[in-house]
Amino acid sequence: MTALDQEAFEAALRAGKPVENADLSDIDWTDLPDGRLVVRHSTIRNAVIDDAPLEGAVFEHCTFLRCSFPVSRLSQARFIQCSFYDPDGRQGCTFSGTELDHATFDHCNLTMSRFPRADLHAASFIACKAPGSDFEDADFSRRAGRSSVALVTFSECILDMASFRGAMLDQCNLEGSSLTQADFTRASLKEANLQRADLSEAIVQGAEFERADLREANLTGFKLLDLKSRSGIKLSESSLKRLMAPLGIRVFPG
Repeated sequence: MTALDQEAFEAALRAGKPVENADLSDIDWTDLPDGRLVVRHSTIRNAVIDDAPLEGAVFEHCTFLRCSFPVSRLSQARFIQCSFYDPDGRQGCTFSGTELDHATFDHCNLTMSRFPRADLHAASFIACKAPGSDFEDADFSRRAGRSSVALVTFSECILDMASFRGAMLDQCNLEGSSLTQADFTRASLKEANLQRADLSEAIVQGAEFERADLREANLTGFKLLDLKSRSGIKLSESSLKRLMAPLGIRVFPG
């Protein structure tokens, strides 16, 4: 893998040519020329990708080590089989105030990544590994008339021990994701799709789950009484039995 200098990087961007098999650690990401960036099989180390105009950029099979993306514009960007985790330092990347609305992370490693004040409205995370990631201060919502909707998708993702404290996740899709010991303290998941999700030992103190769909979800250790609101929750019969057992209530078919 060869280090690419600034001039060659910007020339490829202007020409619309993909950047491949390059070390981009020394690139200055500010004031880039117009052009849709496509990067494949490349590495970026210790970079502060600050206020970078990367709307619609595509990164495939790229490795980001100890990088941060403060206030960068990555709306509709696509990250395919990328890694944002440094296994040696055991730290993820930071997306601080990053515009990621309608962005896609497909089969990415986002372990221990942080998203403070990031715009994640309508973002999609597909089969990603993101245990221990922090979404506590991320913005998932948009106003729609008098209400807000999130529309973010975490499909078949590993989000064990992730933090969603206080997050507004109404109408989000978390179907089939692993959320063991995830923290949803004071989060709102009204009308969220959590079918087949693993919510075992999830922390739900003060969370709102009105009309959330929990059918076929693993609810081991899920404390129904910790919820602030739970009217209209959809449950499988087996889950209902498990939730009622600690209250001394037996559920019978029919």
